[in-house]
Amino acid sequence: MAESKVEQEIQASWWQWLLFVIVIPSAFAASFLLLILNIAGVDVAKAAKQWTIKAPFVSEWVDWNKKEKALQKTIEAQQKTIDQQKRTIADQQKQIKQLKNELAAKEKEIAQLSAPSGKTDAQAEPVDEPALTEEDVAGMYGAMSEKQAAAILAELPESEALRVLSRIDGDKAGAILEQMPAGQAAKLLASLSKKAMEKEAAE
Repeated sequence: MAESKVEQEIQASWWQWLLFVIVIPSAFAASFLLLILNIAGVDVAKAAKQWTIKAPFVSEWVDWNKKEKALQKTIEAQQKTIDQQKRTIADQQKQIKQLKNELAAKEKEIAQLSAPSGKTDAQAEPVDEPALTEEDVAGMYGAMSEKQAAAILAELPESEALRVLSRIDGDKAGAILEQMPAGQAAKLLASLSKKAMEKEAAE
């Protein structure tokens, strides 16, 4: 018990010696040196910064922190761009779905108008309005915006899309093709060119 108490006193005296002999004089000397340098006109902060830049390990650590922050900002900006693109794609998918529904409703209406009434010739009443023709359907596509028409045609079979485009004005058809995916537009354009060549050859 006595030995433990002696050891504690020795350790306490050692810490006191370290504090009063090394720590406090060193802090006083550093403060006194900074005061002298400031009186002499030396910019201590600037000198410390230059030393930090020149010191290899310190400068590398500072540069790495800057690069890491810049990289983090770049990642955040890219993530915002990705989120924006996801929202845009979701909006476009909703528009395409809505256009499909509208087209399905119009096609159903066309089918109802062109279907026979089920009456005999004797009972059939005279029909004032003729059924819609392919020209009428093409006119409906021509009245749409190029973006809407392209979104709908992109979902149709190639033969149907080709029939519609062949009956639309050339400038309007070209504007619609510009809004379609490049591969599908190229395929339709090639088919249109082939059809036009065959027609010229037949004439």
